[in-house]
Amino acid sequence: MALVSVRNLKKIYKSGDLSYEALKGMTFEIEMGDLFFIYGPSGSGKTTLLNCMSGIDDATSGEIIIKNVDLSKMPDDKKTAFRAENMGFVFQEYNLINVLTVKENVALPLLARGWPEKKANQKAIEVLKENGLLHVIDKFPSQISGGERQRVAVARAIAGEPMIVWADEPTGALDTKTSFMVMDFIKFLNEKNKQTFVIVSHDEKILKYATAYIRIDSGRIESFERIRMPFEKVKEL
Repeated sequence: MALVSVRNLKKIYKSGDLSYEALKGMTFEIEMGDLFFIYGPSGSGKTTLLNCMSGIDDATSGEIIIKNVDLSKMPDDKKTAFRAENMGFVFQEYNLINVLTVKENVALPLLARGWPEKKANQKAIEVLKENGLLHVIDKFPSQISGGERQRVAVARAIAGEPMIVWADEPTGALDTKTSFMVMDFIKFLNEKNKQTFVIVSHDEKILKYATAYIRIDSGRIESFERIRMPFEKVKEL
């Protein structure tokens, strides 16, 4: 069952008489429970595509259907509410707040959604404990490793139990060993929570984790590969 349908998606940036077509009519689908990769070189349009799909940026034309809702036709206020309720985000540079503890960082998006403080803190503790991060719960981001910071960022993204998590170069600032540790963590969460992850990357080494991926360049899809269906039993990576 397709969770996300992208249909003839285009994004054109304009400045005066100049225009640049960043996305040139992309069409593809993401299945419920996919570990889906958007792969390609720098400047290929990966982050632009992710931002349009998640509603952070507006596409120029085309459709983005998520959970049978046409995101591309939503007014901004409803789009923001839909995103807060259904989506989580992970970024390359972690985006953790240095003056907050790990627990407080994980609880913050829940507080922003209107959760009572006690409930948000309890959920943060629960998520961190379940995912082997209880030992860093009262530390600040500067006191833990890069791999731990990215795992905390992933834990923050899933705390509100979103149906889809968007990750923009989540291993881009990590060495190979730590990248695999973070991807093992994401794969574990994908299978445990039955959550869909859409991951932007230029790192070919981590494509082995994908259930499917598109390779894009110059704003076009060069290839699509379906490796397996979500949660299909495979050998350990």
